[in-house]
Amino acid sequence: MKIKVPNIEFISFSDGICDIYTEDEEGNKDYKYTGLGFTNHVLGYNRAFAAQAVQVQANAVIRIPQVPGIDTHDTVEIRGIGRYDIELTQSIFETNPSSIDLTLRQLEMFEA
Repeated sequence: MKIKVPNIEFISFSDGICDIYTEDEEGNKDYKYTGLGFTNHVLGYNRAFAAQAVQVQANAVIRIPQVPGIDTHDTVEIRGIGRYDIELTQSIFETNPSSIDLTLRQLEMFEA
């Protein structure tokens, strides 16, 4: 009898570096994580149309390691790319290590 092994995706988080923080009314940044690696993820049709159905703009999706304390509407700054608002967080347990998909709305692009 063959033992069935679940299909586990191995993630390296090597597409870039991001910082995650909250910002108050005065513009003070409270960094939750700095230098966090991420992997670009596909913004599929289902996610894009589901976002439009609830009037949320989705510009990108990244996958980060499973870390505590990430909330919707935290700010993600991808070094050299731009700033994004987190619209949705989804925990992913079928990866090694466990990860979180962040659906992002673009706030500002950096000049190259």
